[in-house]
Amino acid sequence: MGEPRPPTALRDEESLENVWEELIYTEARRVHDPHAKDLVPVVSKLAARRSQVREGQEAAWRAEVVAQAGVDGADDTLDEIVSRISVTLLHAVGDRTSPRFTRYFKNAPNIIIRMGLASEIEVVRGWPESLKGEAEKELKILGKDLADAIAVGDAALEERRRAAAARADHRVREIIPLIEDINAARLSLYAELTLRSGKHRLPRDWADRFFRRGARVARGRTVSVEPPLSPEATRPS
Repeated sequence: MGEPRPPTALRDEESLENVWEELIYTEARRVHDPHAKDLVPVVSKLAARRSQVREGQEAAWRAEVVAQAGVDGADDTLDEIVSRISVTLLHAVGDRTSPRFTRYFKNAPNIIIRMGLASEIEVVRGWPESLKGEAEKELKILGKDLADAIAVGDAALEERRRAAAARADHRVREIIPLIEDINAARLSLYAELTLRSGKHRLPRDWADRFFRRGARVARGRTVSVEPPLSPEATRPS
């Protein structure tokens, strides 16, 4: 038997999967102990609340993934238009060193195309107005297509920003308060269990047995707060 120890506080950045495991473990231990069965509802209510918070987290994650898909789609469209502009313009001027070509492509087209959406938009933002004045009809049309693509890209980037903010807000407003309440409840439960251990002359570490110790480390679990980023999100922007 070890020395009695209060349960370790769950961290603010704890994943909801780990929070769920802690709650279910404590709930199950109480079910199997005649001296603690009546305390099960306390943990069950927290587990139910955690499930609701988890639904909100997944909704926030989904919105962010959907927004990232929109950014990726807008980026692909913009890349295709920039590529078409370079081919059309090169065909018109016949030389990459022509001032007309370098007016737009101070860097090689493939360098611009490899940029993330936000950076690429800033490079080409002034092109549509200039393309209106080009002699070739196809370049004028591409200028309009480019203006549309920039507008779509700006909207996609703003949607991603809003989705990221909503996900961060959900953690601050829902997940962290839940974890704080769970920590407070665990300490209260531990205090009650400690009193019962004395009343029923149970082992000194009896109250400790209802809380997992070091299980996440032993199982190789890591904190997972955010969903994985898409490849586009890792580009410079």
